[in-house]
Amino acid sequence: MHGYHGKTLHIDLSSGTSWEERLSENALRAFIGGIGLGTYLLHRECPPGADPLGPENPLIFATSPFVGTAITTSAKYAILTKSPLTGFIGDSLSGSHLAIALKRTGYDAIVIRGRAPAWTLLYIADDEVQLLDASSLLGLDTHETEIAVQRELPRARVAVIGPAGENAVLFATVSNDGRHAGRTGTGAVMGSKRLKAIAVEGSHRVTIAEGDGLRRANRGLVERSLGPATSKYRLLGTPANLLAFDRLGVLPSLNFNQSTFQGSERLSGEELHESHLAKVSGCASCTVGC
Repeated sequence: MHGYHGKTLHIDLSSGTSWEERLSENALRAFIGGIGLGTYLLHRECPPGADPLGPENPLIFATSPFVGTAITTSAKYAILTKSPLTGFIGDSLSGSHLAIALKRTGYDAIVIRGRAPAWTLLYIADDEVQLLDASSLLGLDTHETEIAVQRELPRARVAVIGPAGENAVLFATVSNDGRHAGRTGTGAVMGSKRLKAIAVEGSHRVTIAEGDGLRRANRGLVERSLGPATSKYRLLGTPANLLAFDRLGVLPSLNFNQSTFQGSERLSGEELHESHLAKVSGCASCTVGC
């Protein structure tokens, strides 16, 4: 199938083993996108009654068929796991260069299970899988960890946790390229596996069925992405919606216990732009430029 490699990489941190699995075309057509594919794999791989912070709960990184193509805004990956916050399915999206690097490993999804005997850095480069010592990274925050890993593996893109993930704080995030998979406690699950960081790189490219058609469609998407509907994001970033959501009473706050937030104006896009703007840094493969 075009847009896919048709393979999943399975890694058992407890035993230190890894293996490939072919993905059927039927499954790939039925469960489209990173969240779709990850949900399919989670339903299949997570045993009933699994402890979210136990070794049997899989941590799944999945990408969509658009990742690695020219389609604007497509550099997204999904993390799927059983959420330690809710006990139900947990999914979180992040946009970054990591998504492209994940796809270039030659796999559409990576399923991580088990618990490493010691704190570990998982390194995947094309068909090579290594479990490296991460003891020197303990206690570092996410930014420090990303820098330390990329100093040793300069061509890799990384996903990391900080002290919150190490200590299984239930709302800990997974950080990458300064972005975060920030929902459902994915960082806590990563920490419960003694997995401090994941570094990936590769050379595999996906095939495209109709290159000219894709380029034409993408030109239209690029034009829309640069139009008036996205101008607020270029000026204020995604916090541009915060005050509007607060006025409507649909702003999730205090871990979704409330729908408004007192003092929201201090966190608004307007306030951040006025008082705290350092620089503008857009996401990979995105023309919106938040």
